[in-house]
Amino acid sequence: MFGKRLKQLRESREITQQELADILNVSVGTIGMYEIDKRLPNNKNREKIAKYFNVSSDYLLGNTDDPLPVRDVDQDLHDEHDYNKELDAFLNDDEMSSMFYDYKNWTEEEKRNLLNILKGQEALRQMNKKK
Repeated sequence: MFGKRLKQLRESREITQQELADILNVSVGTIGMYEIDKRLPNNKNREKIAKYFNVSSDYLLGNTDDPLPVRDVDQDLHDEHDYNKELDAFLNDDEMSSMFYDYKNWTEEEKRNLLNILKGQEALRQMNKKK
């Protein structure tokens, strides 16, 4: 079951066995062995595969037909809280507050998207400073 699912996931991403091997830092032969169910990855590599394809380990192993990973609701709430706090601090800055005066009415997705854009801009600014 693992091999069949791994091959389906790999092919759905349109990547070769070599590309997946490079991502996982294993040999192409190892990927081939996984895909024909002659070998199972260790826990570390199984988790890497699950994260890369955004599926659960249980799905890879055939324990469930639901590919979506189980979400840690407590961690999600913690992450959301931290991200909201960070966005609030940024947008409450005097220079920004007039530009984004109604951000508290935005959806969570809109807030997350803005924060990701702003973080990307900050990273570019830091890179340019180092040059």
